[in-house]
Order: sequence, then structure tokens, then C-alpha cells
Amino acid sequence: MFLLTLVDSASRVHTHRVDGPVCIDLTPSSLSAPDAPRWIASPDPDGASVTLRAPDLTPVATLRPGDRETLHDLVVHLARASALDTDVIVPARRRPLALQIEGRRPIPLGERSLTLGASFACDVVLDDGAVSPRHCELVPRGGRHTAWDLGSVNGLWVGGARVPCAELDLGASFSLGRTRVDVVALEGTRHARSIVGGSAAIERVRREIERVAPAPYAVLIEGESGAGKELVAREIHAASPRAQGPLVTVNCGAISPELIESELFGHERGAFTGASGRRKGLFEEAHEGTLFLDEIGELPLSLQPKLLRVLETREVRRVGGEGTVRVDVRVVSATLRDLEARAAEGLFRTDLFFRLQDFRVRVPPLRERPEDVPELTDALLARIARETGRHRRLEDRALARLMGWHWPGNVRELFAVLKRAVFASAGPFLGVDHLQLTATSRAATSSVRECSPASWPEGVRFGDLHALVAWCGGNLTRVSRITGLARSTIRARLARTSTLDDRLPLAASA
Repeated sequence: MFLLTLVDSASRVHTHRVDGPVCIDLTPSSLSAPDAPRWIASPDPDGASVTLRAPDLTPVATLRPGDRETLHDLVVHLARASALDTDVIVPARRRPLALQIEGRRPIPLGERSLTLGASFACDVVLDDGAVSPRHCELVPRGGRHTAWDLGSVNGLWVGGARVPCAELDLGASFSLGRTRVDVVALEGTRHARSIVGGSAAIERVRREIERVAPAPYAVLIEGESGAGKELVAREIHAASPRAQGPLVTVNCGAISPELIESELFGHERGAFTGASGRRKGLFEEAHEGTLFLDEIGELPLSLQPKLLRVLETREVRRVGGEGTVRVDVRVVSATLRDLEARAAEGLFRTDLFFRLQDFRVRVPPLRERPEDVPELTDALLARIARETGRHRRLEDRALARLMGWHWPGNVRELFAVLKRAVFASAGPFLGVDHLQLTATSRAATSSVRECSPASWPEGVRFGDLHALVAWCGGNLTRVSRITGLARSTIRARLARTSTLDDRLPLAASA
């Protein structure tokens, strides 16, 4: 039995067991190669080599175990394999993987075994009459997964051959009965964005996430309360090579200074009053994953040297313990404070600050991206509908009111306003009267100068922003003086409204 491996320039892999004639059809192909080939691979009579032939049986290449050739821009490698030896000789880079079955959502491949079959006792139930009750099992081993036939009637098929087991990697596929299963990249299968919005500010955040996620280094996320820092941390983890590992979150400001060391590093039995047994800390729980330290600026100054030591040595010492435990953790932290200023004031260690911010990502407040309010509102109202069964839509004037608000509490405050509005309304629509904006919001918007009809130019309809811009000859500085709005906000509203008839009331007049 032979194992034929094909690898393209992007390290994507197809593996085929050759214990008889095998049709290798890469058209259409998941491998990136020009003129993707169709071959027939079969062992030679002496059992010492495999010949690849074109569909017309013209020989293309003859390979012996250990041979490696480049054909059609694919690296082709042949190795001898047994039923118990299924290691891929030319491995792809480790990436989060998932099983893709037609008509179903992707199934992530994690650190536990999965059984596939027709029985409801299986982890993945297949509605296929040709599939046995317990057809096959996917077993993780060394960061990879192997599919094992569990004595099924119709067998496990790879590349046109029935095999007892198959090594799975990116681009591989196998069949159970009439069901085809493909192995795909997990990060390429996400159906929805958790970060909502299409503004230029949010697109910059997405680009930053794409840039920093693959790196193994620390990330510091900066932004106001309620702006979405935890969502950014989750996106970084999901797009990283650690996506299959745990994401452990801790709010450093919500735990008492006396307990936070034990929470982070763990403790041994009898380390302090109430420590009745050994307990793992959050660093150990996040091993091979990501630890998200929210509100890192609230970490007690006395604990900061210990955190720095863990980041430098990747070892933790439990409270009351003598030895150390090795941990492999990527740290992502978030703060609403200016850590650089706090470090200058001696309230935060400078060395820890520089260790935490290998990369920095700033999450913009909602007032800097008012054009995202409509999409955010739709997403939040849909969530409320799922949770309560109350389906509501915003009237245009109510939406304009929300777009003109200052939002000191950011998206969290918007969510609270919408929840109150939904339960204050009896019908399907939410109007301005249903929006119970808080005193905090009103105080925050007092810095924006009120604009009244008396201050509006004669001959220009009050609230018609396009007409006002035309009256000012396109001078946004003049428009800003009249309306009290920032020029960036004016540009955003002009970009969202394409005609003069689509009028947006201003913040103070809505």
C-alpha cells in the first residue's frame, strides 16, 4: 500500500491511498495549479513503484517510495503506508480545520474524537441509507486527524479506493456511502461577522485584525467602554492559528486584588484560607489558546511584575506552590485608559506596557462612525427579536435621531436604548417617542452646539444637509459652524444620503 501526496504552492494537500487503480481527478480542484491534472495511479506488478497515467493511459511518471517530483506545479510525493501508519509525508501548515458536508454548516475539528454515522448516538448524524449506524471515527493525533472505518458495510473511500483509515488535512476529501465530506479551512467558513458596520473606521479595524491575528505576539486593544473591544479580541482569536484552542476571558477590574493572583496563576491546597484543594489558574486553562485580559489598566501594581515574568518566561507559579508550570498562551489585553499616560505617572509599569503592546488596535467610538448605526440597529433588533419574540422596525425619524446622538456608552448604550424602546411600543414600529435616551447621553451631547431654525440660512429648508452644503459652496467648515457638527460627521451623512430628498435631521433638532 502506498500513500500519494500532492501539495500546491499554498501548502494545501490532497492524499490518496494507492492499493489498486485510483482515479485522481483535480478538475475542479481545491489545489491551486494551472492545467489541474487527471491521473490514474496504480501500483506496478512488482509492488515496488506507482505509475501515474493520463486518462488515455499514457505514462506520466513512475515513482518509488521516497521519490518527490514536481508535476503541473504540484509537489508529488510517494511513500509506503500501512493501515496503522497514516502520517502525511509532506504536511501542510497547521491550520484550524472543519468538515464540510453539502447542505450543512461546517463542523470544526477540535481536540476530541468525532463519530459519523446514521445513528443518533453519533456526533455527526448522516441521513444516508448507505451509511452504517457507526460508520467511521475521526481521531485527533499530533495536531492532525485520522478517519478510521468502524467496520461499516460500504466502507470508507478516499480517491476512488476503499481504505481502512485516512489521514485528513486541508483539501482532503472522503466518502461514506453516498455522502462526500471535504476538509476545509475553518477561518474560511465563517458565515457572519460579529463586528457590524461598513464604515471606513470599522474597515480599518478589520484590516488590523487580519494583520495581527496570524502573529504569535501580544495585542493591546484600546477603546471606550461599550465600543466592542471584546468582540475584536474574539475575532483575533478566531482568525489566529490558535482558533481551535480555548479563549479564556477575565475582567481585571471585576476581581478583588486579594483574589486576582489566584485567578490568573492558580493555587495549591492550603495556600490561603479557603484554599481546600489545588486549582488551575486562567493561564493554565488558556494553554495553547488565547487569554483575554479585559481592563488591564485596573491590574494592581503589585501584581504587574508577576504578570511580566509569566509573559517573559511562559511559566506560572501557583500561589503557595514551589515549582513552575509551562504554559503556551497568547495574551490579548484591552483598556479604556491611556496606559502610556498611566505609566508616565507611575501607576502602570512601563516594562509591562511595552510587553503588552507588540501590536495595538484602536476601536473607534460609535460617535465617530454614525453611518454604522443603521446596520447596528438592524442587528440588535434582530437579536432582541430572537430573545423575546418582539419584532420591531425603526421609523426613519427615529433612525435619524439615533444617528445624531453622541453615544457615550457606545454600542452597549444603543442596545439598552433599543431594548427599552421595544418594550415601550405596542405596534411593529419604533418612533421617536419610544426612544428613552438617558440623561448621560444628553449631557454628553451638550458639547454639540444646538442648531435652531433661526440660525439656518433663509431659503434653505431646515434640516436639509445637502442644500446647506450647496448654499455654503461646498465649504464644510461653514457648514460645521452652522450645524455644530464635526466635518467628519457631515461627510459621513453626505455619503449615506445620495439625493436632496433624503433629508437627515441634525443631532439637536431630531
